[in-house]
Amino acid sequence: MNKVPIIRKGSIKPYWSNGCGGGLIIGIWFFLLSLISNSVLTSLYFGVATWIGGVVIWIGLGFTSEEYYTRKKKIKSLTSDKYAFLDQHNFTMHEDLYFEGIYKGFFFRVLPTTEWIPQKKGRAIKIEYIVIEAFYTYDADTVDNDREEKMCGVYFIGHVSFANHCAGLYLNDCDNPDFKENFDGLINIFKREKLDPLMKDDWESTYGAKLKKIEEEKEEARTKQIIKIGKILKVTYRKPDEKIN
Repeated sequence: MNKVPIIRKGSIKPYWSNGCGGGLIIGIWFFLLSLISNSVLTSLYFGVATWIGGVVIWIGLGFTSEEYYTRKKKIKSLTSDKYAFLDQHNFTMHEDLYFEGIYKGFFFRVLPTTEWIPQKKGRAIKIEYIVIEAFYTYDADTVDNDREEKMCGVYFIGHVSFANHCAGLYLNDCDNPDFKENFDGLINIFKREKLDPLMKDDWESTYGAKLKKIEEEKEEARTKQIIKIGKILKVTYRKPDEKIN
């Protein structure tokens, strides 16, 4: 298995910017609070010290915990025997901790995912699952605009969704995944539905580019909407997801 760095290049930037911004706000608050009983100079010292302390704590705890210890633990898991099949078939681990590779002529992406589900009383539970993505194409002359939607459903390998020439398989067994069975199962579905392989670069230059443009337009529209109703405390505006052809 190829090696990936535990600490990603540039990963400290968001922690630094958030720490500086948050620390500055808290520092100003302490400065103003200190003015009640101290001189301006003394209060300024308090504010600056609080600001620096906030930055140090944010980077020291947040960055060290998430970008070192958590990543180190996950990398160890991804290089275990659980993912040995991917290593044997020359899949590459990305620095964002997912796998990409080609199996029997189809491009596959394996996404080990962790999600925190909110519970009552401010608690949350951690859910870990694996998604396998594969790109495909089909006869451009087809007239069935709902073809991909009709193919979505629960198969023997798990739930499979089809959209924008990308299939997403949510594994039934994420603790002991059988990647050979899952890959072969998807390929059998593709062959039955007469779907042909589509490589990553081809997908990104066509359907991926269209999706990116749609996302940019949605973000621009969302920004305009927030500016328009910015005085309202709760913004609930959300555009529906788009589907490209």
